[in-house]
Amino acid sequence: MTRPLYCDESIWIPVADGLRRRGWTVRTARDEGTLGEPDHEQLRYAVENDWLLLTFDDDFLSLVEGEELEHTGVIYVQQAGGQIGDVVKTVDEHLQYRPHDDRSIQYL
Repeated sequence: MTRPLYCDESIWIPVADGLRRRGWTVRTARDEGTLGEPDHEQLRYAVENDWLLLTFDDDFLSLVEGEELEHTGVIYVQQAGGQIGDVVKTVDEHLQYRPHDDRSIQYL
């Protein structure tokens, strides 16, 4: 099983709930009291806890690729036209095959 997911505030709550129902450990910005924090703080929080960051926000890509900020893995999901069930299924399938220690950036 992979490390816990940290869903930033851009991830729809029903997506987080759907991933939980599929057995994944999911933390959200709402659960953790980090709503409204700047992106670099959201990223720092995920690193402190060794969580994978799940986001719809492409600003995180510029933080980890452009500014090369430390991260413990980022999963970026393109939300345009996405349905909740489709997003849950796509992320779930990815996580099933993602190695526990994978700290890469994935585009889904």
